[in-house]
Amino acid sequence: MKPKSDKIKITSKKQFELIDISDKVQVVVTKTGLKNGIINIFAPHTTAAIRLNHNEPLLIQDIMKMVYRTAPVDINYAHDLFEIRSKIDAYDRSNGHAHVKSFLLGSSQTVPVENGKLVLGSRQSIFFVEFDGGRQREVIVTAIGE
Repeated sequence: MKPKSDKIKITSKKQFELIDISDKVQVVVTKTGLKNGIINIFAPHTTAAIRLNHNEPLLIQDIMKMVYRTAPVDINYAHDLFEIRSKIDAYDRSNGHAHVKSFLLGSSQTVPVENGKLVLGSRQSIFFVEFDGGRQREVIVTAIGE
């Protein structure tokens, strides 16, 4: 089969949140008719990420703490100096921290598909990670295989 893509719409509500999109990605797998192959999940945003991990509330708190320590909101980012930055838009935000977090975590993940089902570990979930919300977002899911 030729690669097929679909989009998942997401509305984030907080500046920083992990949103489990596993079920929505499975819907795309089913919709594309992919039986065996891979699915690529891609966030076309420079202030968001796609990651795999355990959907457990205390672990999510730990991940958020680690990410905040790695790229704190309250330090100076050159990206946020609108007075000297070029190519700014009237709607730009002071979000240098969000860009750094996205850069470190990555914008896509690839997951195998067998017999029409995502092959995830027993405790793995697919997360859209928002660093600059709340916003309307989308994720592009591409199915490759047969």
